[in-house]
Amino acid sequence: MKGNSDFKFVAGSQDNVYWFLRHLVASRYGNYARHEEAQLRRISDGLKGLLRDEAKIEDMCSVIEDGLMDPVPSRYGGDISKRYRQTEDLVERLLRRINNKSDVRDFILAINAVINTTALQNDVKKFCSDEVVSIIDETLDVGSCESLDPSLAYDALYNVDVGGEETQLSEQREALVKYIINLRGKLGKKYDFEEDEVIRIVTAISQEYERRAGQSRSSTAGNVLETGLQHLLERFGLESTGKTEHMGDLEIDNKIEGPEGSIGFSCKRSLRERFRQSLSRQSEIGVDQIWFVALMMADLSKEKIKQIGDDGGRIYVPRDSYVWELYGDQVELEEVLYPADRFLEDIASYTGMKLDREPPD
Repeated sequence: MKGNSDFKFVAGSQDNVYWFLRHLVASRYGNYARHEEAQLRRISDGLKGLLRDEAKIEDMCSVIEDGLMDPVPSRYGGDISKRYRQTEDLVERLLRRINNKSDVRDFILAINAVINTTALQNDVKKFCSDEVVSIIDETLDVGSCESLDPSLAYDALYNVDVGGEETQLSEQREALVKYIINLRGKLGKKYDFEEDEVIRIVTAISQEYERRAGQSRSSTAGNVLETGLQHLLERFGLESTGKTEHMGDLEIDNKIEGPEGSIGFSCKRSLRERFRQSLSRQSEIGVDQIWFVALMMADLSKEKIKQIGDDGGRIYVPRDSYVWELYGDQVELEEVLYPADRFLEDIASYTGMKLDREPPD
């Protein structure tokens, strides 16, 4: 393994904990920490014993290499497995940073940190469907209004998106703060680190934690919007599929089939999320049109709007957005760009269904 060569990092060893953390969860190295948590614990325990026994650094590197490689299947389908090759790359990258016992100590710290912070993220309170329903009903003023206002549909989805992100972010940060407070005390007492070393380690852990937490928020944002759209349609008596459907790389959040037409919906924070895969595929999905609802305008250009229109789709944006202000009165876009306050009424009109404006009992 090339990691055992005489190559030395000239600088950057003070950032070992960060890089060890990053490598252990990197997808290009097979996201080792997610698949092999128990093995990482065994490696950590073995290294602690070698440090106590003042073993040679070469022996410690062997424990790391053998320990990481052992649980990974080497063959798949008659060839070297992808995970095995990824783990080989991981071992090489890690061992190039391990030149002395302090580096081994940093690796142990990184293992403990990645295991503990992963547990934190798994235990964080999720934004559940009851909270989604509550936000939508509150936006629609259900319970005190005499008639539900369909023009508030976009506001309801927007509030769900914001509420979901804020709830997750708050819970994730609170869990991290408690962990870091406890860790700082241990680092100072157990390892006798100087304050600047402690700060460097905890900021490395915090940085990597937030990177993964951000990915988690992004992945769950779509589920939150799907749940929100489903409840919104139900509130107004619009019967839909109620489930996400995947057509290859395309995801349709919901479908409605009425006597006069059918629609597939794609609610996104922005149109960066591979919107082009939706185009020209209405027949494959089994709908007449695909309608987009974008909650953020930053990635919505005239070119994208025209592409949606050229393939018979629509997109809804708020009237107070710059996109509507700039393009809302352009004749060439009048069949594709629509104001968000008409979203539900247009669904009913296009499909031949009727909006139920009566609030629930």
